This record gives sequence, structure tokens and C-alpha cells, in this order.
Amino acid sequence: MEFPKLLVIRYFSETLGMKFVGEEGDVLWFEDGLNKVAVDVYLSEVYEETELYKRVAALAGLNAAKTYLAVLPDGSAFVDPRFFKNQGIGLVLVDPAGGVEIKIYAKARQAQVPVVDVNKVAEAVKAAVLESLKAEIKGLEAALLDKLKKYVDQRLEEFRRQAASQAPSQPERQTEAPALDNEWVRILRSRSR
Repeated sequence: MEFPKLLVIRYFSETLGMKFVGEEGDVLWFEDGLNKVAVDVYLSEVYEETELYKRVAALAGLNAAKTYLAVLPDGSAFVDPRFFKNQGIGLVLVDPAGGVEIKIYAKARQAQVPVVDVNKVAEAVKAAVLESLKAEIKGLEAALLDKLKKYVDQRLEEFRRQAASQAPSQPERQTEAPALDNEWVRILRSRSR
């Protein structure tokens, strides 16, 4: 790694308090909290204005909250400060003898939010609500069936006690069907199993 790049890394890390993440070609990546900062280091003995603005265009296309172009002091003569400010791109001067200085501060760019498909969200919410309702209905059916079974069992027990206390000496009549032989009682009891 070249000495001027190390100066840029040191300046952004120690002076500005950003975390150095890595390097992709001539672009140095930093993290400033949750934001990404890109610094394109263009260090040349002879600067070409077209190459400088090609790098500015490439910086504008990066997915970063702030972007900077780092050049040697000789390269600042080719920079139009109004253009850089309008584009929100910062300019960093790197002097190997004197240090690093930010000449133009970068503006924070808005991250593009992906478009949300409302129909997909509505379908997902609808499916989640339907699933939740099905689970609640099953729980309610089970609770209601359990309560109904307990109620029928309790009434049958009361009926047996009453029948046993009224006529213990009288034989049971075979003409009437006992409550346990009732068809509705059998249906309710079979559903509870």
C-alpha cells in the first residue's frame, strides 16, 4: 500500500473516527456508524481532467452515504468546486510532506429505498391472519367441546343420583331407555374422543 493511501486511512480512521473496512481497487471503504463512506484515491504525477471526472462519475454510482476523491495538491487545479458541491462529492488533498486536509466536505446522500409491492404485503398479512384465525378456532372448538362434555357428564351424574335416591326399592322399568342409551348423548360423547 502506498504511503499517501496510508495517510488517508490514518486521517479518516484517527482524525474523523471512522472504521476502515477495506479496499477495492483505488477505493477505500470506511464505516461511519451505519453509513458507508467511499474514498477514491487518485494519486498521479500528471493529472488528466477527463480521468478525474470519470472517477467522480464512478464515485456517484457507488452505494455509499458519502463519497470523497483524494488527490495530490497538484490535482486540485482541475477541480471545479461548484460541480463537486452540487454532486455532493468531497475533495481530500493528500500532501505526503504536509498531511491530509479535506478541502470540500461531502454531503450525505439519501439511500434509495426499494419499492414495496403492496399486493404482496397484503397477501402475506392476509395469510398470516387466516392462519392465526384457524388456530384460534381450533382452540375454541376444543374448549367448547370439553366444556360441553363436562356439562353432559355432570348432568348424567346428577340424573343417576336422583334416580338412585328416588326408587332404590323399585325395579327399573325396561320400557324407558336410560339416559346413556340416548342417541344425542352418544353423539356428544363420541365427538369428545
